[in-house]
Amino acid sequence: MITLQSVRYNYMSIDSAIEELVKVVKLNISVQDMELENAAGMICAEDIYSPIDLPPFDRSAVDGYALYSEATSSASSNNPIPFKLVNYGSVLPSHNNAVPISTGQRIPEGADAVVMVEDVIREGDIIYVMKPIPKYGNVSRKGEDIRKGELLVAKGTIIKPQHLAALSAIGMTHVKVYRRLNIGLISTGSEVVSPLQGLKAYEQGFILDSTSILIFAVLSAHKFMNVNWYGFVKDDEHEIKAMTEKALNENDILIFTGGTGPGESDKTFKSIVEMNRDIRIIARGLAIRPGRPTSIIIVENKPIFLLSGFPVAAYIALYEVVLRALYTLLKIRNELFIEVPARIVKRVYGSAGYDNYLRAKLFKCNEDLCVEPIMLRGSGILKSLLEANALIVIPRNVEGFEKGEKIWIKIL
Repeated sequence: MITLQSVRYNYMSIDSAIEELVKVVKLNISVQDMELENAAGMICAEDIYSPIDLPPFDRSAVDGYALYSEATSSASSNNPIPFKLVNYGSVLPSHNNAVPISTGQRIPEGADAVVMVEDVIREGDIIYVMKPIPKYGNVSRKGEDIRKGELLVAKGTIIKPQHLAALSAIGMTHVKVYRRLNIGLISTGSEVVSPLQGLKAYEQGFILDSTSILIFAVLSAHKFMNVNWYGFVKDDEHEIKAMTEKALNENDILIFTGGTGPGESDKTFKSIVEMNRDIRIIARGLAIRPGRPTSIIIVENKPIFLLSGFPVAAYIALYEVVLRALYTLLKIRNELFIEVPARIVKRVYGSAGYDNYLRAKLFKCNEDLCVEPIMLRGSGILKSLLEANALIVIPRNVEGFEKGEKIWIKIL
């Protein structure tokens, strides 16, 4: 059995911690067949190739008249070329004929262009073309959108509505996806109570929870996750162990908020590592500010992430540690963050040996993007999250950034 006395904070880098985690953990996530209309936000479990060309035939891109382009080569306003209209069919009878056609309709054999309705003069069943129409003018060519055999959705892609549109266009009604990842969320701390207790809880020395609802909301926004929240657990080893046992049996991954620090009342880490289970400690503390107490434990192939009880520290660690780890374990191809270059408007410093995450405001300045750090750095300062729409990352080996320097920032 591992004891708390044998484990010290090692403040491992995030990259090293995730690398170690991936070496050890193999998530067993089954595949299921899902209707397209329910698949947005799920992770695709197969490479999907188009069995056909799209469009599957040459089709009109406009409302107009299908005709043979070469017959219009001498057309002008002074020399309008007449074409006799015939009913729509699969073949253009003659080069002197034209066929009324709607957007998306198949181009009849013998026709190779479409003149728009507004570009002709019509007199009964005769139209007059006033200008040359190039070959394939106003025609969507067979396969110009998607080629037969082209990869449409790669395995590991989070399915978006545009993917569903493409899959529907090739005749699919179902898609193979990975089942939802079951994540157990547990809040620890004898001082933390539900907002249902009301503001009087502050007068009694308690803290109304803000961290677990934040974590729950972020995770729930990912459709491929099913978040089970187990409520509040006091700083009691027996209660923490009992809740951990229950949650481990019902989930693929556990996330704790609170109880991760070195204080006497912080029981979460100690309670888990002293369980009678196959335990492996990946990280006791990470080199990240805010969020230094963040720890990772593996219990019988199931990762447990211990996050700070402070909302800002937990939020940063959720994105930079938990979600990054899950994206890596699940081999998700999508980017977790959108990153853009921006010019920083104030000089900022980091902490040596730590990856520093500063909340910031991204805004447009003239023709450029600028970013301003929010100078509220406390791990529990919710206002810094309310005002932020971006993150500035100062790597552990960088002292800081000078005013006016162009840096990459992450959009929240």
